[in-house]
Amino acid sequence: MEFSFRQVRYFVATAEAGQVSRAALACNVSQSSITVAIAALETMLGRRLFLRQARGMRLTAEGERFLRHCHAILRSVEDATELAPAAADVSGRLRLGVTETIAGYVLPPIWRKLRRSFPGIALEVREMGHAEIDAGLRAGELDMAMLLTSNIERSPALHYEELISSPRRLWVSSRSPLAERRSLSLAELEQDYILPTMEEHSGLIGRYWQRNGFSPRILFRCHTLEAVRSMVASDLGVTILSDLVYRPWSLEGRRVVKLDLAERPPTADVGIARAIGAEPGPAGEAFLALARAETAELRDPGNIAS
Repeated sequence: MEFSFRQVRYFVATAEAGQVSRAALACNVSQSSITVAIAALETMLGRRLFLRQARGMRLTAEGERFLRHCHAILRSVEDATELAPAAADVSGRLRLGVTETIAGYVLPPIWRKLRRSFPGIALEVREMGHAEIDAGLRAGELDMAMLLTSNIERSPALHYEELISSPRRLWVSSRSPLAERRSLSLAELEQDYILPTMEEHSGLIGRYWQRNGFSPRILFRCHTLEAVRSMVASDLGVTILSDLVYRPWSLEGRRVVKLDLAERPPTADVGIARAIGAEPGPAGEAFLALARAETAELRDPGNIAS
């Protein structure tokens, strides 16, 4: 028996989501399709890949090893689809400012494709804060910037184009009793709160709490996203962050689960900013085209969940 690429995708989705129901939603298929695919893989391999538990699916040691192979398969398929792209005859320099979230979670695949598809474009990237980006665009020191536009007060001197609108959700440990829930309200939250402070997040989420009459019990304020993820995964507290930066596993291998809130938090919006009247030029247009294409499936808040 041979396994299919579809089975690989369903297996990886289940391993990352920790639940068949969430994997089915992510893959836009029925739960039975996921279950049948995993059962077929286990039969073919002659070993159990998951332990079925009340709170979901946990990988066995064999499952962990198989997951590493599956990730390699997915990377190979991605590379194969990008073999020998048509090298466009565009050259020039593009000075791009990015914030730290963009640098870690949005820019890398766009930059990679730009280098492969437009080798004549020299992309100069600087990681900066919002105030620095604003000043750099106004002074003509940057050609454009990519940032979380939802977290800032927009400048009338700049033009903004939205690329991504990512829902924010509640993150909890898989060990928490809340992990059994699919949604809940702020009034039900009695857990300690881990507050991310990067990129004006604390001000934005503070206004959300105020609108909904919620006063969290803040355990820790943290500027490092991986530290927030580890603390939540260790069941020290909960947090609200976007699907854009969600990853199901902490560095220690503990799992984070995301839940919907009845009082929907504001979305995390990623956009491109440039000075009004500043033309992007051929290099800028090429970058914009790639950025739009790479983020197209994330543009609708209904399709996804700082």
